[in-house]
Amino acid sequence: MLDDLLQDAPPVLTAERLRAANIHPETKLATDYLNHFNEVIMLLELVPSMPDCIDDVLGWQPATYEEHFIRSSYRDKELVLEAFAQAPVASRRRFLAVVEEMNQVMADTIGQLTAQGPTAVAGFIAEEAADRLKHLAARAAGLMNAVIEQDEDVLEPASAQDAIDALMTR
Repeated sequence: MLDDLLQDAPPVLTAERLRAANIHPETKLATDYLNHFNEVIMLLELVPSMPDCIDDVLGWQPATYEEHFIRSSYRDKELVLEAFAQAPVASRRRFLAVVEEMNQVMADTIGQLTAQGPTAVAGFIAEEAADRLKHLAARAAGLMNAVIEQDEDVLEPASAQDAIDALMTR
């Protein structure tokens, strides 16, 4: 009976355990999720010189944080999902707002690339989208790593170096 209760209990979210799984102990978010966007950013950057990459970009689909980890082979995905469920509401809300903006950039970009096809204009569209997504991914990473101020009016990290330092000290 006790074994059944312990088996159903959520994992203990100690700071050490979270860090070991690459989950920020304060925000309870794992930056591995950003790989979902980093892959399409790389594809977008290839479009100007390799227009055939448009097909790969057009095949991109949004994935929620949970969907990404459920589908992944991430070794600690159960811990990631439990941590996300216990993430501070304000941190999760800010993070998800940036993710929604990233998804919207991709939806708009896919629509524009579909209309253009593999043309020079498509290269410009892809470059612009990649730049916008890089900025948003950095913002999301800053939120995930508690580098960005929690004040609603301050949504930028103090510097890129601060974001890097925060990643290295986790």
